[in-house]
Amino acid sequence: MTSTYIETGGHVRVYDDAVRTHQMFPLGTYRVHFSSKEGFSLVRIDDLTVGTERIYGGRDRKVQKIFRSYALSDRSLGVMLSGDKGIGKSLFLRMVAEEALDQGLPVVVVSEDHDGIVEFLDSLDECLIVFDEFEKTFPTGRSGHSGGGNRQNQFLTLFDGLSSAKRIYCLTVNDIADISTYIVNRPGRFHYHMRFEYPGPDEVRQYLIDQAPDANPDEIENVALFSRRARLNYDHLRAIAFELQQPDTLFSEIVEDLNIKSVEPSTYRIEARFPDGKVWSDEVEMNLFERGDVGRTYELRNSTRSIFASFMPKDLIFEPDGGIFVPINRLDLLDDEDEEPEVYPTSVSLTLIGQASYGFGF
Repeated sequence: MTSTYIETGGHVRVYDDAVRTHQMFPLGTYRVHFSSKEGFSLVRIDDLTVGTERIYGGRDRKVQKIFRSYALSDRSLGVMLSGDKGIGKSLFLRMVAEEALDQGLPVVVVSEDHDGIVEFLDSLDECLIVFDEFEKTFPTGRSGHSGGGNRQNQFLTLFDGLSSAKRIYCLTVNDIADISTYIVNRPGRFHYHMRFEYPGPDEVRQYLIDQAPDANPDEIENVALFSRRARLNYDHLRAIAFELQQPDTLFSEIVEDLNIKSVEPSTYRIEARFPDGKVWSDEVEMNLFERGDVGRTYELRNSTRSIFASFMPKDLIFEPDGGIFVPINRLDLLDDEDEEPEVYPTSVSLTLIGQASYGFGF
């Protein structure tokens, strides 16, 4: 067996004949590893790939835009991906990593925080460096995090993109409020901030047609209508598609049983319109899709009086344009003296308001 002697910084280390030396960063996917004895190193891991999974929402064009901009730039490029869990950030990250390898760029995954991490990353040649759930690995010190201050600000000089080596930095973020103010809204550090929205009805419909080809088309349409008034992510859709593949499955039953209750409650504006043209309204927070057999009661007010409206969520009518109506014959009203009002409204509607939106843009 022959030995390999490597000298660096005045120290000579002896390795066996399995050691290979490279003049360039070998193409592949690596995870940053730290040992208190040996310091930082890179460990080869499986490539981040998309496989045969179909991509929705035109996100392949966004990937091409990233690499086109990187090729035209003379400095490093930062890309931030933000949005709620389960709406495709990690899939998009794998798409970026797959394209990087196709273009000859090694991929480096950073998943732990240690002093000296910035200097180590800045010693790497041209590559793609990814941070999944950046704010969890490197907390700001807010929101109850411990660990001694803002761990994100150590990267500011690295993200400035002025290193001798040109790189792509790509990170995913679940809660933008947990990101340093020196990173958000700083295009000099992160040229792109792509925010992911929940899939709309057309995307939901196409996803279920692809993933649940045996499902009843009427039930697929019910899910598409449901997505107009509740935020469904791809984890939700994957579970719904599995259930719809089962024979004689109704979406109304799926909603009751699946662990997707977190899509609600939401804030709604309730409006009661009366024959004289007056409108009584209020804003309320409610969960329309949990326990549809249990009544909901809410107070509606005008300047001097109140009425209390009660209805069953299962009796609601959901319109294709997103409107929600309570059938008058299924509505119970009491005034503030626990008596029926003299005049019933001609219509009662619910409008979803205040829903967070992550537009997929820049």
